[in-house]
Amino acid sequence: MTMSTYLCRVVGETPQRAARFHISTVRRTTTFAIAIHIPVLLWAITGFVIASKIFHLSLMISASIAIACSGLIYLVERIVLATPKVWFVNVSRLVIGLVISILGASTVDLVIFDREIAEQLRRDGESQLLAEHNMHIQVQSTVLAQKKDEWLKAQTSANCEANGTCGSKVRSVGPVYRELARQSELLRKDYKAAQDHLAILTDHKTQALDRWRTAPPSVDQAGLLARVQALHAYTMSNMAALLAWSLFFILVLFFELMVVLCKLVFGDTVDDELDRMRELISEKKAREYVDMMISPLGAARALLSQS
Repeated sequence: MTMSTYLCRVVGETPQRAARFHISTVRRTTTFAIAIHIPVLLWAITGFVIASKIFHLSLMISASIAIACSGLIYLVERIVLATPKVWFVNVSRLVIGLVISILGASTVDLVIFDREIAEQLRRDGESQLLAEHNMHIQVQSTVLAQKKDEWLKAQTSANCEANGTCGSKVRSVGPVYRELARQSELLRKDYKAAQDHLAILTDHKTQALDRWRTAPPSVDQAGLLARVQALHAYTMSNMAALLAWSLFFILVLFFELMVVLCKLVFGDTVDDELDRMRELISEKKAREYVDMMISPLGAARALLSQS
């Protein structure tokens, strides 16, 4: 069983060395080479779509970002494959893989659920618009109630002065009453002005909602964080959407972790054992050579060999 030159180069093996591999090593190396394509392609596609669709960059810049993302992920996956199998390296490798996978899955979800995100952004914008207008209307309603209360109190005082039940206790429409009536009329005008202003605010709210629903603003200007927040809000308010998002997220997460999972599943092969034996033999020979060169017994043997 042999490997193609391309697959050998992908995982950093030379075709000459791969030709001497046993079947188990060839299968493992082929699996690694195939698995490494999955996250690289995902990041290339996701980087291009996000750059072009979300940030509205040019085709050339989007393609450059896609190449940069895929190249960076390729290097990380190569590091994952090259690290030895010890527990702390496995844990570190798994953590790195999870972080990359979560980021990759999240960005893919932004592309898959683009329409749902746009709908949620429009809903959020409409809610914000309503909240702003309702706040102004609530403030003006409070002012209106206050103006009405002041006007009614002034009107009651004027009537009370006129029938002599309070104030000067003299039933008349003299100067005191006229002054109170004048103040009451001013307060009535203030109340009427506040009432008109409330009507204007209510009309502005209706017009703003009509304009928003007829021609809502484009969501293309929304940033990445705003889209992530909108996706979270949409899925949390819809169980079906949450289930679909979870399934897509788990699927993409599995794809992103493919190299890490393959690395954990495959054990040592015959070639790994042979490589360790060769290293032990080389180390032993080097130690024997050093001992022969620096020890007194080794120097005596060297003199005897020269005589």
